[in-house]
Amino acid sequence: MLLTRIVDDCAWRLHEQGYIDFVASCRGHEAAQVGSAVCIEVGKDFTLPYYRDLGVVLTIGMTPYEVFRTYLQMHIPQTATDADQELHPARRGEPVLHWGYHKRNTVTGPAPVATQILHAAGIAFASKLRKAPIVTIAYCGDGATSEPDFLEGIRFASLQQLPVLFICEQNCQTDADIPSSSSCLKDLPLPEGLTHQRIDGNDVMAVYMATRSAMEHAREGRGPVLLEMYVTRSRAGSQAYYLSSTLGRNDPLSRCQQFLQEQDMWDDEWAKKLYTRISAEVEQAMQDAMRDTQPPFSRRGDRAQP
Repeated sequence: MLLTRIVDDCAWRLHEQGYIDFVASCRGHEAAQVGSAVCIEVGKDFTLPYYRDLGVVLTIGMTPYEVFRTYLQMHIPQTATDADQELHPARRGEPVLHWGYHKRNTVTGPAPVATQILHAAGIAFASKLRKAPIVTIAYCGDGATSEPDFLEGIRFASLQQLPVLFICEQNCQTDADIPSSSSCLKDLPLPEGLTHQRIDGNDVMAVYMATRSAMEHAREGRGPVLLEMYVTRSRAGSQAYYLSSTLGRNDPLSRCQQFLQEQDMWDDEWAKKLYTRISAEVEQAMQDAMRDTQPPFSRRGDRAQP
């Protein structure tokens, strides 16, 4: 979770200094993403992340260097010709982060916000036909639930009782009481045969326990599961903090620290050393990615290098 927060903050630094054009921050999603992704059997299960799922891809095994290369390769250089931009039409306007990691069975995310739900149902259907003990896990944001593809995907998965887990990361926008937040699925006719559960997505242990149970449910052939995880999203600041109050009482990192303190497992000196080490590693990964990205790019305006 700390690694995800620091990488996200560094991506915002690149954006603010004009090196990249787009960042879809996952700040506030760390517990929902990391707590669920640790339950995936990497290299066996299939994962379909959506564009905010930085914590998911990092947990599965994507390195910070690879993440920064993904960000930087989306950037259109000021010197780019019209022909260059025609070769990369997705870069025009507002680009989308197409996370993909084939060696970890991570399917590259599409530009439409909900088609990965259909893709996940298809992969799970193939796994069931092959009698393979594989679970497919697909992530989406609350905006995806209003798309026809979302409903079609969960309907097909329910009808065929497929080994698939859907996770919806719902942004509550405020530091409200998460359990009382209204469901983004309240107006949808959820199909029979689909197990649906609402989770406090800022509580990493609650996320982990719910996801582990859902993965077992799906792997044992008992049908699909939909976990609705409530998060409180906030844009990253100009500096990376290993503890942050900008998200209030629902900051996933603060909540995790509180849990560890209650279990007498927290040590301030250890936390500072961890933050220092990870920050240095991420900084080096960012510098290496900037050095290796081709073709050379220029930033917007005359600003200092990060």
